[in-house]
Amino acid sequence: MTRTALALLTGGLLAAPVLGATPDPKDLVVPASELSKARDLVRKLGSELYREREEAFLELGKMGRLARPVLLDAAATDADPEVRFRTARLLPKAGADELAARLATFLADTDGKFDHDLPGLKQFRTLVGRDDKARALFVEVVKSPYNLEMLQAVDRGPTEGGRAISDRRNLLWNKMQHRNFNGRVSPPEQATLPDLACLFFAEAVVPSKEIPRGMFNHVTGAMFLQQPASMSALTNGSAAHSEAYKRIVGQWLESRDDPNDLNQLPHVVGPQGPLRNFPQSLPLLRRIVTTEGVYGYAKGQALMFLTQQRGKEEVPFLTTLLNNDTLVTSVWFGNVGGKINQNVQHQCLLRDVALAMLVTQTGQKMRDYGFLFPQGQGEPNAQSIGYGNYAFPTDEARAAGMVKFGFWKLKQSLKEPAPAPAKDAPVPAPGK
Repeated sequence: MTRTALALLTGGLLAAPVLGATPDPKDLVVPASELSKARDLVRKLGSELYREREEAFLELGKMGRLARPVLLDAAATDADPEVRFRTARLLPKAGADELAARLATFLADTDGKFDHDLPGLKQFRTLVGRDDKARALFVEVVKSPYNLEMLQAVDRGPTEGGRAISDRRNLLWNKMQHRNFNGRVSPPEQATLPDLACLFFAEAVVPSKEIPRGMFNHVTGAMFLQQPASMSALTNGSAAHSEAYKRIVGQWLESRDDPNDLNQLPHVVGPQGPLRNFPQSLPLLRRIVTTEGVYGYAKGQALMFLTQQRGKEEVPFLTTLLNNDTLVTSVWFGNVGGKINQNVQHQCLLRDVALAMLVTQTGQKMRDYGFLFPQGQGEPNAQSIGYGNYAFPTDEARAAGMVKFGFWKLKQSLKEPAPAPAKDAPVPAPGK
């Protein structure tokens, strides 16, 4: 179905209720008498008489969706090329009529009692729900022919869905830019909440690896999270469609594994971010830290936000990072020894950040482990620990710090009392 046909469909159908629509999709089944009529007309499309062919063509057009099953079959299998050509020309309108009827039936089903064959609806109900709030947002989503087109592509599989998502991202991003073509100024156009909801829903359904980067390589779904319509729905619980939109965003966060998205998300889900209270935020921060291809600074930010929120509870996770050599940042130590222009930089690795946080969270001093700090900066504490303001001067110092922490852990484990045996544990025999 063409985008023009979709625009006519959604603009006409959703602007006002369709009279006579029933809520039960079974009422859309085409009667046998109409199918028989359509078959007779299709046969006339191959008539030797031009006038008869034209009359049959017009009559089939008037039948719309009622002729669609017969048109589909004839366009694919009829031996007469004239019949195949003419039925193929009739299919876009018949398809638009069919979708219009299904949408009208869905709108009439105000109680959500029935299953409807609409683009994306089955997966939308699975991810977002079947209640009134989810239904109301879906109605707004399908008002846009662009959204309907993307939902149809998603239903056809991840390959077509991924291409449609990439195209939609780029179109939305392009509209948001200030453009000047030969003196004709086009002001930025902000994305609407239904458009953003549809994009995030589609991205939650289609794996990231199936979404091409497109003409704007830097554009990712994460760039749309902080658009005005999105922020209003995320931060204002009384905003229109806020609850259903948050459900979609939560599912989207849970599905993120593309480094291009993850690079942009630490601040969004961090302690001061708009998504900090989402249950998916903490697992997402850990995924940012552990995903290959994510920039080191983003990993450092995610680790900092984790420890700020969770403190000692993140000690087990921090321990798993003590072998990770990802470069987080380079730390500038200024002039050394009073010598002019002798600037010193040291690399700060992810394992260094993890060790620094482990040391401070366990009440120890970073200096005791060989960390150095730029001139004028003191040692951070467990609440202010971040990254970029400390480093090891050499690989040897780093190795020594890691070994020292290993010995400290061993001593701590020796101090811990052995667990008491269970009451029902067997008593060993003498001499055993």
